[in-house]
Order: sequence, then C-alpha cells, then structure tokens
Amino acid sequence: MELVVIVSTITSFFSHFLIERALVANLTSVLCATLITWLLIFTQTETVAGVAYQQLMIIALVALVISFVVGMVFTYHKKCSRQ
Repeated sequence: MELVVIVSTITSFFSHFLIERALVANLTSVLCATLITWLLIFTQTETVAGVAYQQLMIIALVALVISFVVGMVFTYHKKCSRQ
C-alpha cells in the first residue's frame, strides 16, 4: 500500500502542476498511478492473477483520494498567490 501512496502522490503532483482543469488532472493522476502500480506489481509476480480486480479498485480509490487532496492544496495555493 505504501507503493500506491508514493506513486499516486507523485503522479497527482505532476498532473495538477501541468493541467489546469481539476477533473482532467484527477482522472489523469488516477489512471497513471493505477497503471504504474499495476505494472510494478505485475513485473514482480509475473502473473495477472496476482493482482485481483478488488485490489485494483482499492488502488484506484486511494489514488483518487490522494489526487483530490493534492488538487485542493494546488487550488488553495493558486488562490493565495493571486491575492
């Protein structure tokens, strides 16, 4: 689970930094974090059965929550820098 948190934090930071629209940045972040995590797990287990669909959904949910939090921080930072 630590791997999911690290990967999703990094991808959400860069997606919110590079993409202005929050919905597109969240979607991009969740997809990238889920794919990267799945690929890292797949290379270690070498079977698709090693990663259950329930685990993929948990990975996507954790990535979405982290992306929302990072997005709120970026939104707040943009508001403060304009004043």
